[in-house]
Amino acid sequence: MSTSRAESQTPQFGGRRRSNTAQSIYKNAPLSATPLSVGDSRALTMWVHDPRESPNVALNHDRWPGVVEGDMIRLSISPNDTASDFLFIVQRDEGFLKHQLQVSVPRPVAEKFGLRNNGEVTLTKIDKAKYCAEFVELTFQDQYLGRNEMWRLSSHLVGQCVYLEQEISFIGVIAAKVQAIYIGGKKVSAAYVTSSTKAIYRSLSAKVTIFIQVCRELWEFAGDGERYNEKIVHSFLPTLFNKWREANTNHIVTIVLISRVFYDASEIDYAAGPLREDDEGRWYKDFFKVITDLEVLYDWKPTLVGLKDSFWAFQRDILLAHHYHRSSVSSRTPPQADQVRLVGRLSFAHDGPVLEALNLGLNPTETHYVDRSLSLTGSSTLIITPGTGYFRVSKQLLRLTTTRILDQGFAADLVSLAKAPLHQSPIFCFCGYEPEVRMEAGGKVDLRSLDPLWGGDEEPSDGTAREKTTMWWEPFWLSVSFWDRHMDLPFREDRFVARVKMHEVEMLGLLDHDVLSSIEIPFLPDAASAADLSANPAESNVTKSRVLSQAEADQFDEDIFVAKQDSRGLPTGRSSLISSGSGPAFSTNLRLNDSLKRSLSSRTSGAPRVPLIEEQSPLLANHDLPPDGSSSDPDNKFLAATIDMLSTSPSQSSIRSGGSGRSQQSVVSVVSSTVSQSRARRVSAPQGSTKTKFTSSWLFSPFRSGLSQPQTSPVSASATPSPTDKSGGSSTSLQSTPSTPVVASRSTPRIPQPVTIRPPPSSRSKRPPTVDEDTLVSHRSSVSRYSPMNTPPRDETVFGKRRSATINSSATISHMPPSPTLRINPCKPLPSVPYTLSSLARRWQHIFPQPLSKHDIKWKSMIIPGCLPLTVEHFPTMSELETAYDVSPYDFVVDPPEMRSFLMKPPITIGSRDEVRRAWALAVMRGMVAMRLAQGFQFVLRAKDAPPAPEGHNVLQRTKSYVEDDMIPRPEGAAEVLRSANDPVYLSMSNEIHRIAYSGDSIQVRRYVRRMPKTQPFEYQCLIWPKLGVGYTELRTSFVSHGLENYGWNRLDMLVAGYENQFNDSLRYWRTRFVVIPTDEPPLTQNGPTGEKLDDEEVRLLGIDKLADLFSRARWQPPEDRGKPVPPVRFLPTDLDPAACVLDESLTAQLDEIHAAGPLRKKMKSERVISDQSLASIAKAMREEDGVPIKEHRWHGNKYPNSFTGTDFVSWLVREFQDVSTREQGTEWGIKLHEQGLFDHCRGAHGFLDGHYFYALKGEYLVPMTPRGGWFRATRHVPEEANTRGGQLSSGTPKWSGRRTKRRLILSQSMVIDIDPIKRSDQAESVVLHHDIIHNPATCFHFELQWIGTTARYIDDVLRQWNRTIERYGLKLVEAYVTQISDIRERNPFQSCLPIPLAVPPPVIPDFEKRLPDGVQTRHYFEYALLRKLGFVLDIEAADQYSDQVDVIYSYRRSPFKYSQWVHRSGVAFVQVLGDLQGFLFLTNRLMAPGRIGTALKYQRPAAAADEIRIKLQQTCSDPQALNKFYADELTQLMDQHALEEPPPLRI
Repeated sequence: MSTSRAESQTPQFGGRRRSNTAQSIYKNAPLSATPLSVGDSRALTMWVHDPRESPNVALNHDRWPGVVEGDMIRLSISPNDTASDFLFIVQRDEGFLKHQLQVSVPRPVAEKFGLRNNGEVTLTKIDKAKYCAEFVELTFQDQYLGRNEMWRLSSHLVGQCVYLEQEISFIGVIAAKVQAIYIGGKKVSAAYVTSSTKAIYRSLSAKVTIFIQVCRELWEFAGDGERYNEKIVHSFLPTLFNKWREANTNHIVTIVLISRVFYDASEIDYAAGPLREDDEGRWYKDFFKVITDLEVLYDWKPTLVGLKDSFWAFQRDILLAHHYHRSSVSSRTPPQADQVRLVGRLSFAHDGPVLEALNLGLNPTETHYVDRSLSLTGSSTLIITPGTGYFRVSKQLLRLTTTRILDQGFAADLVSLAKAPLHQSPIFCFCGYEPEVRMEAGGKVDLRSLDPLWGGDEEPSDGTAREKTTMWWEPFWLSVSFWDRHMDLPFREDRFVARVKMHEVEMLGLLDHDVLSSIEIPFLPDAASAADLSANPAESNVTKSRVLSQAEADQFDEDIFVAKQDSRGLPTGRSSLISSGSGPAFSTNLRLNDSLKRSLSSRTSGAPRVPLIEEQSPLLANHDLPPDGSSSDPDNKFLAATIDMLSTSPSQSSIRSGGSGRSQQSVVSVVSSTVSQSRARRVSAPQGSTKTKFTSSWLFSPFRSGLSQPQTSPVSASATPSPTDKSGGSSTSLQSTPSTPVVASRSTPRIPQPVTIRPPPSSRSKRPPTVDEDTLVSHRSSVSRYSPMNTPPRDETVFGKRRSATINSSATISHMPPSPTLRINPCKPLPSVPYTLSSLARRWQHIFPQPLSKHDIKWKSMIIPGCLPLTVEHFPTMSELETAYDVSPYDFVVDPPEMRSFLMKPPITIGSRDEVRRAWALAVMRGMVAMRLAQGFQFVLRAKDAPPAPEGHNVLQRTKSYVEDDMIPRPEGAAEVLRSANDPVYLSMSNEIHRIAYSGDSIQVRRYVRRMPKTQPFEYQCLIWPKLGVGYTELRTSFVSHGLENYGWNRLDMLVAGYENQFNDSLRYWRTRFVVIPTDEPPLTQNGPTGEKLDDEEVRLLGIDKLADLFSRARWQPPEDRGKPVPPVRFLPTDLDPAACVLDESLTAQLDEIHAAGPLRKKMKSERVISDQSLASIAKAMREEDGVPIKEHRWHGNKYPNSFTGTDFVSWLVREFQDVSTREQGTEWGIKLHEQGLFDHCRGAHGFLDGHYFYALKGEYLVPMTPRGGWFRATRHVPEEANTRGGQLSSGTPKWSGRRTKRRLILSQSMVIDIDPIKRSDQAESVVLHHDIIHNPATCFHFELQWIGTTARYIDDVLRQWNRTIERYGLKLVEAYVTQISDIRERNPFQSCLPIPLAVPPPVIPDFEKRLPDGVQTRHYFEYALLRKLGFVLDIEAADQYSDQVDVIYSYRRSPFKYSQWVHRSGVAFVQVLGDLQGFLFLTNRLMAPGRIGTALKYQRPAAAADEIRIKLQQTCSDPQALNKFYADELTQLMDQHALEEPPPLRI
């Protein structure tokens, strides 16, 4: 009967289901139904619900029998409509859905997909495997998203279906948006996130630095008739800014002009300054001008106008005005007009200071954790150049730059305004020694030492002198975009545009010469004349030629210029346009047809293309090199020289920058490597090759050097003997040696010409010993070769297994060159990538879901820069680990009772002792991994094409002493990491690998650090014109790589586990400082807690007490101490300056009490009950030794004898009496006792208040007290280390002075606070808080937050809550710099203070200190008064203002401040006082940006408000009359000042 009953209730044809009251209350278990198969569908009625009720789709399982939890369902409006499909996973049927409900979706989903409430939708079961996302791209804005949060958010998304533009929320505070979803390299609208899905994070709020290179080419005309500087201002930057606006970005932008000026020997004396000398003996200076300094470009038009003006004035500023200024300053008298000289000349683009600018930009991001912005994530660097992407650099600086970029994880974008060149771009050129093969122990070779950048440091081992050679290196961290307004039009594969820049021809007017008719190109020779061509090169102009047929000419063009499909199959369409990368450096005996096709077809219309890359194995083959000219393969006619060595020089005419025809002094004459001319002289062309048959020498011979002057005679392109060729041959004669550049002398102008190149010494041509195959085997790749900084080939890890490499179909077995260097030829990129480059470039592998092509403009990285991926697939081979890495293991025991870490959330432990220990180990390992992610490490994943590790083989096993791995396969995604404590974790950085595993009862860590040559600091000097400056100022700095090789990982792991409890500077923890400033506006509230009227000063003191209460409530306590009473945070008010308050005896005594554990600790034997006490007994108890401190108090010059404060009285009540346990109860008793007449307010203005209010006992209760204590009384001992169990941390700050005779005063306190009190997060959210103890309401109150691995959005929310609370009391929370502003340039070279001198020095007054009140400083008195008048308040006092008797310690200050620092009441500007005529240093507070704390200015933006303040200060300081009047007014005010009964108004 039950079956028929159920059948009768089943809806038929969508009819209504019959009611069953009993079943609706007690729902039966669902009957077993046939599971749905893929393609089954059902039409249901849809409801819409609030996402706060449930973020998931609710499906009534009874409405669709057979559906089970975990099924993937596609929801669409109609069965045939797949454009607006929404995917979801069926959730568990909890049985609480309303009976009539069929399916319900969250409101955002309904709005996005156009679904109507009560509308009919079609549900279809689909195959989950076909909808698994490979990449999900997420964007976020106005928040700092750490790498730990990225990992947790990626794990949170696993098992969910996502769709485009979906808003993602995580732990209630992190918000992101789905920007794109990829499956199989194609974009889709919705997909399922698996544990192997890789998340790409892109920031809409990043720090963007734009470098614009100013060089000679900038004022030349581009091919479209527009000057390059106009291209920047009129087309590229407006387009970029518009795209920023369309994407709704909120970037902080810095724009800097960079240039280099060369000087002749005769100009060096006049051009004194930070002159530097390059490798070729040329003297130069580098200039940087800051146009925009860390600003948000709300309106970019004024910026572009200023940039255009700077372009026009730039040459005058650096070639004339700068030296005029220096000359006038040095001689103290302005030079005469005839002495002003125009000296120096701008460099060409390829000589510009590009690497120097990059390193200056890397300096502030090196310490990104200091002054950490809570609203910015990521960093992006753009370099705009009129050059082609070829730069000549220093090898040392290039190596240092690469190391720093790898460590920081930030890549750069190069925007070239020129056409794409015919060579590889970007490409760097430097001079260095040929690397030698270095054999490690066991006969292994370190592959890194064969790379021209990483090797070749040492002198020759045989003692012979070697000359440096020119090397080429392709930067994988630099992505190039060639800017052209037509670049986004469809790309034609069959279109080839040959280009060469000839300045003389470009500058010829059309009316002056008929250029086109005077260019002659010879006919192609037939086969019979090929031999004569090489035998008699002088007659190459007049070779007999026959007329080609149309078919033969077309076939020739096809063979030469058309891109051929590789035998492995080249993908068609736009996605196959992949950039041509540099080939490996091992010479390969290539066949002519395939290799030449590849080198030429890779340069089609500026978008080089190569087939899919398959990395070659640099194996040694035991073949002797054939004698010169005896190559058995005729097709090797033009390429046989590569057997000896690939040419190191690019095409001369294509690599030189625009206008290089005139650059005899700055461009090396090089010989094209497109042709290797060694064997062609004696080998005739085969009859069957159409390409070789008709190929003339002009096509493959080097382009002739640029002419020294514009030609007035007809220009001939035919090959003629060079008159200056010392070898006697013509410029087209085929030499028999590999080409090496010969550096021409730079002292005298000389016409560039082809050079005869000598073969390498025969002593070095012997093949070195066979290198171990396991070491040199390259990792085979099956992935497309992308743009240089983009995805490198994925790595198929070789688990100690020897195998031969797959050789390219167009290459034979590699021959080891005389020196097996990884050489790069920019004019002949080969289809394989050197292992040393690909292994490092894989750091960014998982940020590119699709191949990028060279001709595309990389808008995405310039608009929404990506963050360093969480995962990497590269892992070194076993032999590489053995030969190139050092191992340092350590471990520590997991002991749960002793682990009390504020960085770790205690796990939920149930089960046996081993299970509890394992749960704790997993929690500790997750914390350790999170700390490493924050420092830039990445998870090592199993490569897609790599097989699982064989049983019994250990990848990282070096000796039997190491613990065997259980060889669980490495994860396929970040979400699979640490699913259990048994899984070892592998994390990788560029030169370091960590393995973390749990074994037995301990966690074991193994660090593998690559042995690298020590990176030397690069000393650098330049001239910088800051944003607020009036000229170029000299900067001396050094570029240093702060790697993690010496990082204290052991100490950090102990901190995570809870065995340590102090941060150390070496741990690179995040920190930011805040100041609480009294505002210039009156407080919103004027009443106290009991409704009494308070003045502004009393209201602000009340606000600081509220802040102390917020600190107390946020204090973190260990689990075992929770619920126990702790003393609240207490601040000590004073009206004295910071330097004077440390000499106040009563204040220092209270300071000692606070450090001794606080005044609120309850007496152990407290038996008194206040309700049983009489007024007389209470008064007597107050006068006891440990009673209420009754003494003479002073405030604003007024004395209050025999008084006590309301704060001290409440603290005494709580400590002394059993029935008073809180401050609220103490305040209630104070009000009662005041009403009963025990005491009264000293001025009779207030009732009883818990605060800094003075009261005195009345009448018979008053007994005059003698002051207790003094300088030499036995004070309580100030503990060196505070109690960490109560959330206290010791300062860990060294003293500024080593003299022990001084009294040591610690003026700050530290504690751990919990910023997630309602436990929304999945981890511990703790921050270390350092705060001041003594506070003057007329100055700033300071606190600093320090954290590591904490969710930054929680910190931001807590700060906003604190700011809202204290704003009512006339206080404002503002982020401030951790260090003094005068040191800002050491961290950010483009940011500097503006000096504002005083036109008239302050007057010197004898006996000035006698005229001032006690505690007022005489030094800088007038400067302080001037700043107060202009709205500034004291931030931090200079160290030399403090007395020699005390040693002042602040736990959050790392070094003393050299000058007193003031901050404006709006928080937008800082000033330091230099004194005398030097006046002040002014700095705009760039930490106040949109979205930051305290930026809600009513009328204008922070930067504009700071400019107004600066202008007002400059006008005041430069006006002698105004200054003299101000000095006189201040003196008059001092004379007329007299004692007032009422406290004077608060001076802020």
